[in-house]
Amino acid sequence: MNATSISDAPTDAKLILYWISSGFRYLRLKSFHSSFEDLKCPVGNCKVTEDKSAAYDADAIIFMGPALGKKPVKRNPKTRWIWTNHESPCKSNIASDWTFNWTMTYRMDSDIYSPYGFPLLDKKHDETKKRDYLSVARSKTKLAAWAVSNCNSQSRRMEYVRELQKYMSVDIYGGCGPFKCGRDREDKCYDMFNKTYKFYLSFENSFATDYVTEKLYKILPFDVIPVTRSGANYTRLGIPSSWHIDTHDFKSPKELAHRLKELDKDDVAYAKLLQLKAGIQVSSWIRGYCDICAKLHSPTEPVKSYSAKDIRSWYGTCKPPDDLQFITRTLNYWSTIL
Repeated sequence: MNATSISDAPTDAKLILYWISSGFRYLRLKSFHSSFEDLKCPVGNCKVTEDKSAAYDADAIIFMGPALGKKPVKRNPKTRWIWTNHESPCKSNIASDWTFNWTMTYRMDSDIYSPYGFPLLDKKHDETKKRDYLSVARSKTKLAAWAVSNCNSQSRRMEYVRELQKYMSVDIYGGCGPFKCGRDREDKCYDMFNKTYKFYLSFENSFATDYVTEKLYKILPFDVIPVTRSGANYTRLGIPSSWHIDTHDFKSPKELAHRLKELDKDDVAYAKLLQLKAGIQVSSWIRGYCDICAKLHSPTEPVKSYSAKDIRSWYGTCKPPDDLQFITRTLNYWSTIL
């Protein structure tokens, strides 16, 4: 990685090119706003285009890491190429002939920090806390829900949940369970989770540094307590322990189930948990465009260069799950009686 200083930056509008590849359009500005101005960024003198013919003239190009596609025909040395990725390391790869200037991922040490969401307490948090959460708690009729379609993930979350189900009820929705709530009805599904369930399993498919996805961020604003499982340090990501229940705080799924069932029987304690996260709002990762614009206009922003090898080394690998000791205990038990 090489770095030098830029002496000064022009004051005219910067052009950001979104280099669309088939299947990866989740960071597309047009999906959220009609123009860059609608973002209301602190530094807003930028424009966004999807016209690939503007590649040489663009000040920055956003490339989607999982589907880079073909490179622009000619590279302008003044253009910042941005490697953007929100998949975990075990689902990521990058060809050796690519070189980038900035990284934009869910990792906090990216050049542009772009998590799946930015959770904040609403300004009306104190007012929202006055809701009658005890009535909310008493209106719930089911214990825990989990919506999942990847049944064989690197984190082996299905094995953890199967063990958890030995001690408590977990309704599994989607391709890995008997309960159905189609993706085309997502808003209705979350409304149902909100009204019916006390807990929702926000289990990540991979264990990796800072890797926390929409599985948590989508459920945070609702009247449901997320039960989280990942390889991330949630506090480091600005998610206090009062907003969720982390499986890593328990020695086993059995111990976790015991705690959740305790809360199920204690409406006052459960209502207190809801009150602690009252008023959470999650802003979209699309605000990463604001950070790109600010960096493009910064006269002190260093010029960087990352080879594919640099990025692979930094992004690292997925971590093996560290909470499946119950499987070893089960195997040891059967080995003693067979």
